[in-house]
Amino acid sequence: MTATKAGTRPMRERILVVDDEHNARVALRTILSEEGYEIAEAADGEEALALLPGFAPAAILADVRMPRMDGIELVSRIRQELGDMSVPVILISTLGSDQDVRRGLEAGATAYLVKPLSPYRIKRLIEQLLAAR
Repeated sequence: MTATKAGTRPMRERILVVDDEHNARVALRTILSEEGYEIAEAADGEEALALLPGFAPAAILADVRMPRMDGIELVSRIRQELGDMSVPVILISTLGSDQDVRRGLEAGATAYLVKPLSPYRIKRLIEQLLAAR
């Protein structure tokens, strides 16, 4: 958590979870909420882009394979169109070949995790990425 101005309450870091599978969003929300993060959810990349200006996340976790706009296009648009290089974007997927990982990282992802996800690994990666800002 980060503090706001002196004398005010600490502000919770915000994480945007983007996945077309409801159960996956619930699992990630549960894992991250237990760590004190404020969570917003989107079912695809288009919904995520619409949420970004009002939510201003400290980090984004996005599935690669989603309808309408997938995670690769989402991270690419965040980086190119919005010009935002500061927000860590972690892509998550069942696709784990070297080619898949390379494609995600070349699109602008900060990290790429292969499902099934380890709650410990997710928490530690987010902590590391937020501490490095």
